[in-house]
Amino acid sequence: MNRILVIDDDAGNRLIVKSRLSDLGHEVITTETGASGLMEVRSAPLDLVLVAATIDTGISSVDICRRLKAMPESAQVPILLYSNQAPNPEEMSRAFEAGCNGFVNKAEMPVLDQIVKVHLKHKATVAELVEQNQMLDQQYRRLRDGQEKPTGKTETVESMEGETRALLREMATGKVDGLLLVDADGFVRHCDRGACEFFGSRAEGKNLGSLAPATGLEAFVRDSRTEMREGFRFDLTPLGGRSARCLLAAVIPLVSDSTMSTGALAGLKVVLLRDAERRRLAAGFLGINDTMPHRLQLGPLLDAAREMYAMETLVGQSDATKAVRRAVSGACKVNDPILLSGPDGAGKTHVARTIHYNSQVTGSLIEANCAGMDPESIERELFGLRKGGLEEPGLIHYAADGTLFLEEMGALPKEVQIRLREAVETGRTHRKGTEVAEDFRTRLICGTSRSLQELVRSGELRKDFAEMLKGSEISLQSLSERSQDVVPLAIRFISRYGPIHGVHEITDEALGFLDCYSWPGNVGELESTMRASCMKATEGTLGIESLPQVVREAAGELPAHDLVPMARKEPAPTHSVLPGAAVGSAGALLRHPRQNAWDISLEDPISLDHYEMKCLLRALDDVEGDKLAAARLLRVGKSTLYRKLKRFGIR
Repeated sequence: MNRILVIDDDAGNRLIVKSRLSDLGHEVITTETGASGLMEVRSAPLDLVLVAATIDTGISSVDICRRLKAMPESAQVPILLYSNQAPNPEEMSRAFEAGCNGFVNKAEMPVLDQIVKVHLKHKATVAELVEQNQMLDQQYRRLRDGQEKPTGKTETVESMEGETRALLREMATGKVDGLLLVDADGFVRHCDRGACEFFGSRAEGKNLGSLAPATGLEAFVRDSRTEMREGFRFDLTPLGGRSARCLLAAVIPLVSDSTMSTGALAGLKVVLLRDAERRRLAAGFLGINDTMPHRLQLGPLLDAAREMYAMETLVGQSDATKAVRRAVSGACKVNDPILLSGPDGAGKTHVARTIHYNSQVTGSLIEANCAGMDPESIERELFGLRKGGLEEPGLIHYAADGTLFLEEMGALPKEVQIRLREAVETGRTHRKGTEVAEDFRTRLICGTSRSLQELVRSGELRKDFAEMLKGSEISLQSLSERSQDVVPLAIRFISRYGPIHGVHEITDEALGFLDCYSWPGNVGELESTMRASCMKATEGTLGIESLPQVVREAAGELPAHDLVPMARKEPAPTHSVLPGAAVGSAGALLRHPRQNAWDISLEDPISLDHYEMKCLLRALDDVEGDKLAAARLLRVGKSTLYRKLKRFGIR
């Protein structure tokens, strides 16, 4: 039975809330002032506190939140503010700054019992994780103090007791070391003790971008909307008294039912943090190389990955995309280093995964963003460490017989560039702290959003390292330079995300709007747009009303054309059409050979589609059938023109 405290100076509200929560089996204590509520907190443990936002007797609701969070007895107890009035943004902001965990407004009061249930469940989960972390931390510290000078890996492992060995295996296989609760705007709403150790004691209320600057963590969490994402590695630099850490992050969005989609849980995500240093230490003692899934899961996972990153997923009709497909097909047959260049969002990660899963390799694909790693630890991260009797594997060991994809390789220190080039050329390398050579059996793929010439000219990239990659470069153009690919890519993303939301088709108008937008964020922006639009679409069809405002506005800025052109002074030949055209299509325009195909007469139906068809014929005649010139004349993309010609049966 959970104990819930209700603080409200309105006797009627107290009675209603108590009755609803008591019916669910909770023990409910009510007080009418904040002072009496604080005394109640000190008298016995509580599981949740409900405070009326409109309380005006004694201590205000915001001060109650602040004092409850400052008390050891209630620092981890969820606090919910509720109100039967419309929410005040300024009031809500002050409440969250004071430590409030949720604000239940008038519209959400009917589901108050459900919101309470979710917060109680979250509190229980956090308490369990905190307890596990405390136990693991204590055992880890005892182990570290007792094993500072191991005599050898085999002897150490054999002398371990069964309980200690089991604990090490739990540490090596990724038990959670810290937990954050992040809202839709990227601000930390809750931070357990493990996460406070990583980020500092004042992490709550701050944005992830300021807690972990230049690591990509904020974008990784933001991009997780409906499905769990994991495997993100980043480095925390020493700041404000905290020590440097190498962490692994996973994100779990809290997806609630439709009744609470706009309530207190909207946009909340749980961020699970694991200490990579701790995992490597435990793995080194146990002699295990990686936290791989169970062997029975590997087959289905690899099959799904090969389907997701098959060659057919590199869709597009532009010459640039066709060249990329040819280059990727060739890269899959060799084991040489590859350079993927192109602007952010152009699809370098997708191409790297396509190369890996279509190659004859047996190892894993390991991805690392060099720009988000601590320069002082990159060498150890990549090549591993040997110190005394302890061996720490590096990323090249995790990717043995597989692929290592280094994004933004321009951030690699010069000494690391030298070691990578030597490893590729000789097939041998060694861990940091020793000169004992090991085989280098890893396929290297590098990615950069800047040109090799620019990186060499700025001194960030060694010339010999650039020469090693220059002959194997696969260049990805921005989406604005290959506008023919917009529609095929959009259709592919709809086929991927649409079925989840019951969307199976898109209107021609929506495709036209997508084709008119410049896509400064490239393929990544298009994918995010289609995913969000599928969520907004209704009745199984994605129309222009589901597209973002910026896309609709971009299409509206195009110059307007006359849909009813004036007749030419000299008669022009009519264009042939596909046989069997229906009445009202381009075929019907051949009935009057003395009349221009685009002339408008009183007999013509009043139809925008009909006038648009005649406008297309007029444009084609003006440019003597040159489709590219017609597209420029009409201010539309080439793929849009082809789609319209096919729609009206014009060839």
